[in-house]
Amino acid sequence: MLDAVSYIVLATIRLGTPIAITAVGATISERTGVVNIGLEGIMGMGAFLAVLGSYWTGNPWVGVLLAILVGVVISAIHGFVSIVCGGAQGVSSQALVLLATGFCSVGLQAIFHQKGMSPTVGTIATTEFLRPIPLVGNILADFSPIVYIGVVLLLGANFLLFKTPLGLRMCACGEHPRAAETAGINVGAMRFAGVLLSGVLGGLAGAFLSVGQMNLFQEGMVAGRGYLALGAVIMGRWTPTGAFAAAMCFGFFDAVQLYIQIIPNSPIPHEFVQMIPYVASIIVLALTIKGATGPAASGKPYSKISGTR
Repeated sequence: MLDAVSYIVLATIRLGTPIAITAVGATISERTGVVNIGLEGIMGMGAFLAVLGSYWTGNPWVGVLLAILVGVVISAIHGFVSIVCGGAQGVSSQALVLLATGFCSVGLQAIFHQKGMSPTVGTIATTEFLRPIPLVGNILADFSPIVYIGVVLLLGANFLLFKTPLGLRMCACGEHPRAAETAGINVGAMRFAGVLLSGVLGGLAGAFLSVGQMNLFQEGMVAGRGYLALGAVIMGRWTPTGAFAAAMCFGFFDAVQLYIQIIPNSPIPHEFVQMIPYVASIIVLALTIKGATGPAASGKPYSKISGTR
């Protein structure tokens, strides 16, 4: 029993981390008024570029930087279309998901001359320096540094949004951009900052999947985690802490299905077990979404002339 609990707890943290990091980024973006559905594609591109960087240089941290960079680039495209041009945010970001999916597929064949999966590459070492810590050292040392970076990002996002003038301006742009503009706040700049930060975190989460948790890129490895992150934002009531906790809840469901799969002679069909995290997530969302109200202007284009339209 203790082994089962230990397995599920550790797996929950590993599986929940990429969703949680992405969810924190999505929260920041939506707080400024921009919905970034493209985080699913950003995670995929981040995972691919992380492997590519590690493959080219032998240093997985170079891959992480490339993943973050591509996240910024894709988010900048989304920001330009939705903020500067006033385009539909859902259409813009979903188009980028399709673009990212195609790019990764073509990139695998053009660069690695393989379909579906890249060669194995160097991965980020675990935090072995934590092993000497009494009682918990052996547990803490098994995690990627990106797990701890995710916790720092959570704390930083909370401080940014709720404790700094910049964060309060960003939140104002998501609630009432016309009033924010009247107060002298550059709504476009605040929204651009939010969507770019979501790209940074989405790219980092993708890198965690490929060089922090595994040692390769595989088509479909994001497996809807970007969309789950958006669900975590709603469950978390558009707060970084709430989104992070909701993401770990999704990670728990995933960990449970993995544990059931390794039980010898399990009577539960394999296909049914794989449905557990997605079905459970839908049920939890349905139970928690009642009364959830996001930023008033989130997802709505804004211009100085006509305001939110």
